[in-house]
Amino acid sequence: MKMNVTQSFAIKLLLVCSVFCFSAFARADVKQFSLYVHENRAQPDPSLIVVATATGNLTEIGFGTIQVFSNVLTSGPSINSTAIGVEPGLVSIGKQNIFISYTFTLNLPEGNGTLAVQGQFALNVWPRELAVVGGTGIFRFASGYDISEIIDDTNPADYVRILARHTILSNNKNEADLRVCQFN
Repeated sequence: MKMNVTQSFAIKLLLVCSVFCFSAFARADVKQFSLYVHENRAQPDPSLIVVATATGNLTEIGFGTIQVFSNVLTSGPSINSTAIGVEPGLVSIGKQNIFISYTFTLNLPEGNGTLAVQGQFALNVWPRELAVVGGTGIFRFASGYDISEIIDDTNPADYVRILARHTILSNNKNEADLRVCQFN
């Protein structure tokens, strides 16, 4: 079978693109940082609320429940630590697993950006590992994982403090140095 000039050029172009893609992946930066999530479940100013349930009774939490949240992010474990952003998102409760999707919206001295995180986990299993599926700003092209664990749940019905550790893979050579986020 004889290859025409167009097919030959297309194959060569594909090979060149593959080399560039693999070399860009090999140069990817790996960054690690931690931040603290403060989730208030008590009135008068909760950061997590139930918006739908399977039964229609918003006081019942179980299969079919959907919650939305907008939690405060800080640089340290205290709610009085420096606020560095917010975490809006949603939770869908299944029979044995929870699906969660949220975005860390960070305002740092070195720049601003978002990290999109999503995944599912088993009920009451900690720590939790979720996928970082993208980012913007200083986290552009981010991928990686988020490992979260509860560090304070003395009254889990009212308040939960979570330490979220991130390992981010990014090919963005213009991003700020994420070491600013290494708070612990």
